[in-house]
Amino acid sequence: AEYMGRTAKARKMSQDERFDGVFLNVAQSAQGIEPLFDAFFGFLARKTDFYTGAGSDIAETTTMKFFKKHQDSAKEKKAQEEKRRQREEERKKKEEEKRREEQANRKKIEIEEIIEPMETTASVPAAPEAAVAPVASTAVEPAKKEEGEEEEDSTPPPEGNGGSTDKYVWTQTLGALEIVVPVPRGTTAKQISCDIGVRKFKLGLKGQPPIVEGELHDKVKPDESYWTVVDNQAVQINLEKFDQMKWWKCVVVGDPEINTQKIVPENSKLSDLDGETRSTVEKMMFDQRQKQMGLPTSEEQQKQDMLKKFMAAHPEMDFSKAKFS
Repeated sequence: AEYMGRTAKARKMSQDERFDGVFLNVAQSAQGIEPLFDAFFGFLARKTDFYTGAGSDIAETTTMKFFKKHQDSAKEKKAQEEKRRQREEERKKKEEEKRREEQANRKKIEIEEIIEPMETTASVPAAPEAAVAPVASTAVEPAKKEEGEEEEDSTPPPEGNGGSTDKYVWTQTLGALEIVVPVPRGTTAKQISCDIGVRKFKLGLKGQPPIVEGELHDKVKPDESYWTVVDNQAVQINLEKFDQMKWWKCVVVGDPEINTQKIVPENSKLSDLDGETRSTVEKMMFDQRQKQMGLPTSEEQQKQDMLKKFMAAHPEMDFSKAKFS
């Protein structure tokens, strides 16, 4: 019975639509609803006895009968479309809420991983140093490096291209810094005082001494920098660098510094840069590697190449006693 009902409905729709092509042509020629009605009722007046055959009252009643029929059908169709639209919006809304919740959970885990070691370190008291009597040293001191010879640095690259202090953890890209400062659990945004200047930075709880305060390592763009409270237990600050081609050694002047020559940008980040910026970054990376290996940088290589060409072009000149830096 259900199949028969669907078949009958489909057949009726097909019959209703069999004149659509003709009506579309007429509608396009008429160029409007009122001209279309005018043409149709004019046709009935000229070619039929619609108005006079059964009386004007019946003609008007018949017209309104079919007007009401199709009006109800159009309203029902619109209501069904509105329900479908609302269901689709509700589905998208739930998906977005689920995505945000998953993102918030991931951020919460990241913050807890940062805060937990810092809290553990702060809670463990330092062991008292034992008094040791001075003993004459018999060890042979290592030979001093020759002047200009650099100490070999075996430390690994800084994680996230940043570092940490007893008050915050920070990471960076060429364009921006992200700083995470732990605060007492339950802290809200209204309790936070944060001032971001071109070269000054201060953050703390209102009515209390600042947690972090001082001169920034370099200039930032205050209007494009912002902060937010994460899970009511940390403040995340994003600072937009003014010079977006420079790595920072530290956030605040006087805080522990990192070795920027150890920084190796991720390949995925390089691929996101435009051609000119990427070329500059790759040149910086090449020069850093050359310096670490005691080899000439790109500029030094270029000077050497120019000198070789000049020497080749002037074989009559004697360069044996010439000194080059």
